[in-house]
Amino acid sequence: MELNNILDLIKEGITPTQIVKKYQIPKSTLQYSLNKLKEMGCIEKKGYGVWAYIMEVPIQPKGSKIGQKEIRGHAFIWKIEFYKPFNWNNVINKYKKKLNFKKISRGKVYRTIFNNRKIWLTKKGIVIYEPLSFFGTSSLEVKGTAVFKMDKLLKGLLNEIGLKFRDYRFTTSREHYGIIRNELANQFNERKEKLHIKGEDGSAWLWIDNSLKLGELETNEPVVNRQVQNFWNDHKKTNFEVTPSFILDTMNGIQQNQLTFDRNMKLHIDILNKLGKAVEELTESVKNDNKKEI
Repeated sequence: MELNNILDLIKEGITPTQIVKKYQIPKSTLQYSLNKLKEMGCIEKKGYGVWAYIMEVPIQPKGSKIGQKEIRGHAFIWKIEFYKPFNWNNVINKYKKKLNFKKISRGKVYRTIFNNRKIWLTKKGIVIYEPLSFFGTSSLEVKGTAVFKMDKLLKGLLNEIGLKFRDYRFTTSREHYGIIRNELANQFNERKEKLHIKGEDGSAWLWIDNSLKLGELETNEPVVNRQVQNFWNDHKKTNFEVTPSFILDTMNGIQQNQLTFDRNMKLHIDILNKLGKAVEELTESVKNDNKKEI
């Protein structure tokens, strides 16, 4: 039985014992699958034989394994604007299928759920909350996968409500990227401590909170994540020995050596100047002695 099937059963509230009996699955096989789902952050153990659903199985390229990926992208909120907006009132009034649309924000915005995603129909376009996590070798790869998934979802939604696809532009009002199995995050998690580093505007741009027990050092956008990842990997190459103190001490040492060199050079120049004058005086003295002999 595939992981997605087991996850669906857990989501329905069926216990592992019931799954084993109903589908004749060996306990060891089921336990292996449960451990994999837990590792991916899809389920959480609540008690003996009781598991709680958290999220769907992450989307990954064919042939890849969770263990090969070190970046998790999640919590995407997509803000989509069509170059030619739709009249949602007319669209919803004509729609007669299965989706339920509810008016919120004093009747100004329609909200619905499509493919387990919360959808808001705004004046200029659509807002989508993506509950899935995406794994990759870099934050840029992860975002690319998430954008592809968003585009596919958008086309499916428009097709469902009977609309032709229109050109659009998109931004994110939120996106999180975690470097998983990070040593620093593991240290904080073992001490049950949290870390939040905030910018001048008060918003967090790097944090550790162990939300899914993946040992994540998280950031709020792909470029920052790439920079943090490079910073961390560069430090790992030197076993974190090249610290600011190390650099300052090294620079101070170089500066002291330079000052010593400058003092020695000045002393050498003075000696050479004196030696030059002595040679000149000696030469002049020899010339005078020669004249006297003549």
